[in-house]
Amino acid sequence: MERSAFMELDAGSRLVMHLREWPALLVSSTGWTEFEQLTLDGHNLPSLVCVITAGSVDLGVCLHMSSSGLDLPMKVVDMFGCCLPVCAVNFKCLHELVKHEENGLVFEDSEELAALQMLFSNFPDPAGKLNQFWKNLRESQQLRWDESWVQTVLPLVMDIQLLGQRLKPRDPCCPSRSFFSESQGKPF
Repeated sequence: MERSAFMELDAGSRLVMHLREWPALLVSSTGWTEFEQLTLDGHNLPSLVCVITAGSVDLGVCLHMSSSGLDLPMKVVDMFGCCLPVCAVNFKCLHELVKHEENGLVFEDSEELAALQMLFSNFPDPAGKLNQFWKNLRESQQLRWDESWVQTVLPLVMDIQLLGQRLKPRDPCCPSRSFFSESQGKPF
């Protein structure tokens, strides 16, 4: 009889079934540090198998399907934060996160997902595509949050502040209807 920690194959019926007493499976996407502790108190707990994925995962798969097409899957953000390449099912705005063939792959259906096994051909070849995705993610991680904010957001805030000082309402009855730029002498 074939058997794992959780299931067994009945030789007669060829059905795969849970063992009578299988262990509980706990999966954590983070390593446990002194700041992240899991304490299980209780006397009636089953056997427990813990899978800690941080630092030991080579590829993330995201099956998130946006109902609106506008929300981004935070699991991909988390995986990218760990420099983990991602294969994700496609939807309207996914391209804002997953850059196909750059930091991961995008697939449309189960057949395309199955074809992604090519990422593991010759694994762990340093010249392989999976390693290239990892390198691309590492390079994109060079700019920290505060540096990115200063380079990206602060100039926008400053532009908006300066723009607000230069613009005066043209229609005093309805200031939001139109604006006139004094510096250019034409409607903004």
